[in-house]
Amino acid sequence: MNTPIGITKALAIWAAETPVITSELAIHRASEVIYDIMGCTIAGCEDAGVRTLKEVALQQESGRATVFGAQKKLSAPWAALVNGMSAHALDYDDNFLPGLTHASAVLFPALLALGEEEHASGKDLIDALIIGLEVQSVVGRGVNRNHNNAGWHSTSTVGVIGAAAACGRLLKLSSAQMVNAMSLAVSMASGPKIQFGTMAKPFHAGMAAKNGILAARFAQAGMEGSDCALEGAMGFRDLYAGNNAQGWEPLIAHIGQPLAIEEFGFSLKLYPCCGSSHKVVDNVIALKEQYAFNAQDVEKVETLVEYVNQQNLMYSAPISEMEARFSMNYCVAVALMAGQLQLSDFTQSAIERPEIRALFPLVSMEAYPQHACDKDPTKRLPHSVKITLKNGDVYERASQWAKGTIHNPMSERELAEKFKHCCQHVLPEETMVALQQMLANVMNIEDIRDMSLHLDVMHTHR
Repeated sequence: MNTPIGITKALAIWAAETPVITSELAIHRASEVIYDIMGCTIAGCEDAGVRTLKEVALQQESGRATVFGAQKKLSAPWAALVNGMSAHALDYDDNFLPGLTHASAVLFPALLALGEEEHASGKDLIDALIIGLEVQSVVGRGVNRNHNNAGWHSTSTVGVIGAAAACGRLLKLSSAQMVNAMSLAVSMASGPKIQFGTMAKPFHAGMAAKNGILAARFAQAGMEGSDCALEGAMGFRDLYAGNNAQGWEPLIAHIGQPLAIEEFGFSLKLYPCCGSSHKVVDNVIALKEQYAFNAQDVEKVETLVEYVNQQNLMYSAPISEMEARFSMNYCVAVALMAGQLQLSDFTQSAIERPEIRALFPLVSMEAYPQHACDKDPTKRLPHSVKITLKNGDVYERASQWAKGTIHNPMSERELAEKFKHCCQHVLPEETMVALQQMLANVMNIEDIRDMSLHLDVMHTHR
């Protein structure tokens, strides 16, 4: 009688041996998220925290992988560390519901850097990204929401395991080596949510990207780890989520059927701030447009979000741009005043605007009880807003899916405008246009170093 294999082996075998992904929908969505995260990484490369990290990273020996915003190239792990932090620095990068992760901020920097060393093609990049995303999905659904509610930053913890699998796919690891890569990544999984609103939060994404490469390289060289690191006693689920977490029994027989990228897609972001505020911000902007009131007309704004979203939005009176990205009060205040949120709203001078800060006390936030939220992280409750005006008028609106999800997608025009806003102060326009054209045909890129060439001018365009 054959003993059933555990999720660590099952995922590793699937990640190593499944045929090259040819699904048109999967390839389209992977190409779209690469386009989006490229813009986010370009925009974030001059963030203050990234500059600090870069000062240290650029002291390392030269390598073959591009560092966004720097002339010097580094080894893949160090480049991925910097670029991963850049990708997540402005919180403009996608959310991935099954993993409760910012998936592409970990996967793309890791694969781009490793791919430059390996002369990977665009097709290789997309295939590996889809594989890594699937691993993030399965791992995340097995431990969340317990894991995330306990205070773990899934982008870093779940993300590093997916990144190890993605990098292993790019390196063409065997299934046995893939087990070891994922197992070693479990030992590297870290990152608490106490760091939200600080430079350390986007550092988590870079750390996961770097460690994903290292885990795959170590496994390639012969380093071994437990073959049940996810499900075994004192393993990932046991320590990071508890034995009452959902687990992988319902998922193990259906890995990749359908692919997570097909079933759930990505939640791309219209606003450069924590996604926990986005449904409320959508509602505020929609009500403002529909009823044509001004911020000065508002007496109070009452919001209702899910339990974990209230946890994430921990700053009611932010004093820095990082804190503002995790403040319902700030995001609603700007939406009331301007009818939009954009990159220029998250600077120190913007945070200090007295007319914005005067609106903070008007905004309150309540949450559904923790038990009301489905254990499956892909299931979501509506977020609502109730705006009471000084004249007594009351307007209410609720939405289950934020703009940018597959249920409420951004248009091609909105994606192009976002990319332009991300690049306009960093890249010359002709370079931006050339990069856009290349990103529109990622599958046809023979060597992704050709894509990276467009980034070499970033360090001179200030």
